[in-house]
Amino acid sequence: MKTKLGISAGLLAFICFLVGQFFGGISFILLAGYILLVENDEFLRASAIKALLIILFVDVLDLLVGLLPDLFTLIDWFTRIFNAETRFNNVAAIAKIDQIIDFVMWIVLWCKKVLMLVLAFLALSKKTISVPFVEGFIKKHAKVEKNTEE
Repeated sequence: MKTKLGISAGLLAFICFLVGQFFGGISFILLAGYILLVENDEFLRASAIKALLIILFVDVLDLLVGLLPDLFTLIDWFTRIFNAETRFNNVAAIAKIDQIIDFVMWIVLWCKKVLMLVLAFLALSKKTISVPFVEGFIKKHAKVEKNTEE
């Protein structure tokens, strides 16, 4: 089926995943917003939501994991305030924790890139793979209507 732009829904979903992965920001928000507000194809709308949720999930995960070093610093401040005998100010340990966090986030971001590319190329033939937390969210919260124009 053709979209209102004159291209296939699979191609527009492909573009949506790639824009979300490589450009992000306002260009992705505008494209996903257009798809959700204007287009009626169920697969296309679900793909836009899927791309948006994957990007948001990884960004929130990055934010939360990035707070861990700050948490250790906060613990150290509290121990200094109350003059505790045991303090968490081992610079070498904090540096190792930072390295582990950086490595974990590198793996997460690499997995996101691979997942977005796989979803993009599958979208060309209007196929997809199930991403459990995304599928559940789409079924529960998103209004994705059946397309009757096919």
